[in-house]
Amino acid sequence: MVSTKRVVLSVMVLVLAAFACAYAGSPHPEDMGNKDCLECHAEVTPDVYKQWEESAHGFTGVKCQVCHGDEANFVKSPDNATCEGCHSKQIDNNMAPQARCASCHISHNFTVHKAHDYK
Repeated sequence: MVSTKRVVLSVMVLVLAAFACAYAGSPHPEDMGNKDCLECHAEVTPDVYKQWEESAHGFTGVKCQVCHGDEANFVKSPDNATCEGCHSKQIDNNMAPQARCASCHISHNFTVHKAHDYK
């Protein structure tokens, strides 16, 4: 007979493995070769490139890979834990900690809030 502790432990391991798989990056949709993200995205997604270029991230040279990972571990929409690496003070002062940063801030720009009438 299988003990209750073993069943609970097995379920916990399976749940943790599922979370790890869900949050792990996946390969970038296109083969990047030796190219930097900006080489393609300046042409493929010029609006996104321009937003980044005019943002604080662009001015300071924070490359796409810092937030989105590399070719093998690409994350299309980074979670708040990614932002926290550089923006822990902002995360600590977040008035809506359950929300993703990009739900209030314009993706790739982060210079203004989406809701201009917040108090």
